[in-house]
Amino acid sequence: MKIRIFIKNYHMKSFLIVFACLCLFSCKNDDEPEIDCALFDPFISNLSIKLIDSEGQNLIENNTYIADDITVLFNGNTYTNVVFNDVQGIENLITLNLIGLDGDNTLKINLSQEISDTLILNLTAESQICGWTFFTLNSANYNGVFQQIEDFNGNYLITVVK
Repeated sequence: MKIRIFIKNYHMKSFLIVFACLCLFSCKNDDEPEIDCALFDPFISNLSIKLIDSEGQNLIENNTYIADDITVLFNGNTYTNVVFNDVQGIENLITLNLIGLDGDNTLKINLSQEISDTLILNLTAESQICGWTFFTLNSANYNGVFQQIEDFNGNYLITVVK
């Protein structure tokens, strides 16, 4: 009888140890959830640039600079259609995605065929998900003048007096 109880207890202890090990090793660390990159829709921060004259008139709105003529050159690429007049809230502003590298990034903004400006953005890479790098804007230098960076509905805005 004692042997039978001993064997039962031994089997029960063995079963509990195996069960505990299975529970322990089957736990998944959820500290970093897996992301399905095929379904990932990144929210890239934007910088909007408002160009005004000394009287506060928007230079794109008053056609001093024609929205369709404005292009941005960065890293060997030319970006067109950077003024979104059909999007409420950002009409008559140059709007750019914050892309680049950690540190200073130089962009050439062609306001017309004759007029080009230089914008230097200092960025800090905050995180990288599914091949996308997300940045914080530290400073914006437009034609040699550091600009005040404003919050613009979760994005960034600078106002440049030309």
